[in-house]
Amino acid sequence: MAENEEIEELKKELSKLNPEAKIKRLKELEEKRKSEISKIEELIKDSEKEIKAEKVAEEIRPKQASIDIQKLFEEEAGQLERTVKSNIRGRANATGDYASLKQAYSDYSKLSDIAYASMMGQLSSAQLEAIDVIGERLDRSKYKPVSQEVANVLVASRAALYKIKKYAGLE
Repeated sequence: MAENEEIEELKKELSKLNPEAKIKRLKELEEKRKSEISKIEELIKDSEKEIKAEKVAEEIRPKQASIDIQKLFEEEAGQLERTVKSNIRGRANATGDYASLKQAYSDYSKLSDIAYASMMGQLSSAQLEAIDVIGERLDRSKYKPVSQEVANVLVASRAALYKIKKYAGLE
């Protein structure tokens, strides 16, 4: 209902203007709408990326294992310490897996955006710097048996990086 009222007000305002001023006003409104739409599309993309990252994080989240309290208090010397250390190591690995997966997805997402931008024209200095940083990170990263998903994302990121460098003439 409010949109209809806005449109009616706009019609009244436009009827008072000469044709050149009408065109100018309508073009201003069109540009404003286009920028709003592009901002909304960007927010949608960001939200979809967050949803995907959350789903992946949920998939790799460590499972809660039940702990047998009797086992913790057995008479064996050092059993408690070994149990605590093994639990800490397992949690540290799971946290590291999530962080590396999240970083890999983030890098791949940035590289995909930059690849699209490189097809449209010149790359900005910020994009070139991001390419260097991500490239160095990819060179340092190793394929670990952590997760097939992480390995797939790393391979896709390296392929995107290669394409960007090829199209932008950075090789």
